[in-house]
Amino acid sequence: MRVRLEDVAAAAEVSVTTVSRVLSGRGPVAAPTRDRVLRALDRVGYTRSTLLHSSVARLVVVGAPESPEHWQLEVCRGVSDRLQAEGVLTASAFLQPDLADVRAGAEAGAATVVTPTFTALDVDVPVVRFAEATVKSPASAPAGGPRVGGEWIAARIDLTGGLTLAFEHLTALGHRRIGLVCNEAGALAEQLQERFLAEHPARGLTSRLDGWIAAVPKSYSGGIEAAVRLRDATCTAVIVQSALQLHGVFAAMRQRRLVVPRDLSVVGFGDSSTMRYTAPPATVLGLDSPGMIRALAAGVRTVLDLPGERMRSVPPNFRPVLLARASTAAARS
Repeated sequence: MRVRLEDVAAAAEVSVTTVSRVLSGRGPVAAPTRDRVLRALDRVGYTRSTLLHSSVARLVVVGAPESPEHWQLEVCRGVSDRLQAEGVLTASAFLQPDLADVRAGAEAGAATVVTPTFTALDVDVPVVRFAEATVKSPASAPAGGPRVGGEWIAARIDLTGGLTLAFEHLTALGHRRIGLVCNEAGALAEQLQERFLAEHPARGLTSRLDGWIAAVPKSYSGGIEAAVRLRDATCTAVIVQSALQLHGVFAAMRQRRLVVPRDLSVVGFGDSSTMRYTAPPATVLGLDSPGMIRALAAGVRTVLDLPGERMRSVPPNFRPVLLARASTAAARS
């Protein structure tokens, strides 16, 4: 059976961070504590590659989702740049289902993993990540602190709260038959669907809300499929989770010789340069990338005990901002 850092930490009665510091030779650890960790390593039979040379700089894995959104790539790049400027060595990785790249980084001596995602990672080093603002922390999390299990929540992102902004914008334009295009799997997609049903302006007035949700692959073709389905369901506006899906929605309308926003108003999540050059420019829920970068970098400094801005005792909460462009317009009577 594979021995994990958590097993060593439990045997030595110390934190995973302390075990990681002993293994990497970086960071302050009292001599008696170091000896206790070394004895625990022998006792539980933990081994790791000894062919890798020690690095003077601390190593941090910056992990992006396997199919990242533009804003997640922007945050990953910003965190890497900021940490490297402070003397921290970073390695980029994609979060495949088996986490092979991340585990390889841990074996190479990475002290922590930092990622702009909302999903817990089963790895042997501390993880600095985001959480959805509406999701409660586990009961085991210390009161008033950002630590959640073996992970550190650097910030909360109110993506599902963006639905409220989108609803307010579209209802002000006279839309009531508003659909949702979301990923076919994932915790965030489930949360978006729950909030969509709970806050939809037509809730209580129709039994058709489930038919106004198109859970499709996170792809261009998925967006095309969703747009056709929701347009046939008489939706006059849609809120779209993924940028790839949003481009597919625009394509589906062109294929049907329909026009955005005359025949369908569209609101997307996350801004990028391409959103300004869709035809017409897309209305989106923009995110505070600089703020998210600062929060993740502060989390890494906290975990590694580095100088500079540290993680707050209460993680910041980032809410999207509506950037109204030309892909939304008044509903046709």
